[in-house]
Amino acid sequence: MAHCDESLRKIFGAIRVYAQANGGRYPARLEELVEAEAITAWDLVCSAGSVPIGKSSYVYRGSDLYEEVPKEMVVAYDIGPWHKGRRNILFVNGEVKRPPERQFDRAISKDNQIRSEIGLEEKGF
Repeated sequence: MAHCDESLRKIFGAIRVYAQANGGRYPARLEELVEAEAITAWDLVCSAGSVPIGKSSYVYRGSDLYEEVPKEMVVAYDIGPWHKGRRNILFVNGEVKRPPERQFDRAISKDNQIRSEIGLEEKGF
C-alpha cells in the first residue's frame, strides 16, 4: 500500500484524466475513479488510519471543482490527523502538503474564502 501523499498524487492524476474527458469538471465522488478503474479501492485508504477498504480515508472537496479554479483550492484531505498530528492535503495544482492541524484549518478556511469569491458553496471541515 502506498503512503497517503503518493495515493493523493495518484488520485489527482486520475482526476485530471477524468476532467479532460468531462469538460474540465471533477468527478462527483472519488469512488467514481475506482468504478472507472482509474485507481483502486486501496488508493482511497490511508494505512495510518482506521478506515476499511471500500471506504475512503479522504474528505473530497472536489465535487464542484473544474480545471480553471485557483491552485490554492483543496481537492481532498485526510479525515484525521493520523500522521503525528498532521494531515495530508491535496491541492488543485496537484501538490500534496502535510501541515500540522492549525495550518490545516487555515488551508480549509482559505479554500472556503476562495469558494465564496468564485461563487461556489463553502464546505465544512
